[in-house]
Amino acid sequence: MNNAHRFSLLKMSGAGNTFSLIDARPGSEWSRIEKEKSLVRAEVVKRICHPIFGVSTDGALFIEQGPGGFDFSWDFYNKDGSRAEMCGNAARCAAIFCGELKMDFLKTDIRFKTMAGLVTARVLENSNVQVAMPPAQVLNTSLHLKSHSSAIETFVLVNTGVPHLVQKIHTMADLSALKEMASEMRSHLDLAPAGANVTFYVEKTLGKIEAATYERGIEDYTMACGTGAVAAAKAHQLESGCQSVDVKMPGGMLRIEFSLPENSPLMTGEAVIVGEFKYNVEALK
Repeated sequence: MNNAHRFSLLKMSGAGNTFSLIDARPGSEWSRIEKEKSLVRAEVVKRICHPIFGVSTDGALFIEQGPGGFDFSWDFYNKDGSRAEMCGNAARCAAIFCGELKMDFLKTDIRFKTMAGLVTARVLENSNVQVAMPPAQVLNTSLHLKSHSSAIETFVLVNTGVPHLVQKIHTMADLSALKEMASEMRSHLDLAPAGANVTFYVEKTLGKIEAATYERGIEDYTMACGTGAVAAAKAHQLESGCQSVDVKMPGGMLRIEFSLPENSPLMTGEAVIVGEFKYNVEALK
């Protein structure tokens, strides 16, 4: 096989939320092939995230050279090719990725430029990464949305880099029954044009919750969602006053701390490398 037609990607997992990470800096394999083949990233992402023609991930992240004041910038896509402003689990994976590939990274903190603004990540011990997330903005503490059946659903609307409709429920066993409602609410007309992710959470004890997110662009529950964990933790904080919240998601545990100025939360969790792959662009046809 002609190596000129292949580029490297790393499959990574952040608490079970999986991503394809690609070095897209000038001079990389990807940047050469992208230019030569006039590739469209959104279309490429659909293929490399595919369970048969790709590596079966929830999204893809292109790491680029950062402008002044940033170490790197990123271009993030959901698996359906749609772009997302921010992803906390992807930020943790990106920090490990940049260190693993030794991208001239000598600092303790890595500063990423994202569509949601500055995101700072710090690699800790045991594959844990701490990310300073964008400010958690509570837009509405009691948002009422009417469903097609005329039932009224009530949410806390929180923007944590991306918008989340957050609803407290009694048990995580209800997630299956709530899936159809989440699918409808995520693109509700009152939230047009962007829509919102839908995050459900259960309070276990003070400062400890379980949560799951139905994500835009994936159109299903995911194993973990960093911005969803922050949104659920923020909703819990509104009720409890807790400054630190442990959020158990289907794929793992995330700790959210509301200790920084301007309501910017810290999120800590695991990020691991699943494997390195050489992707053949001929599979994009």
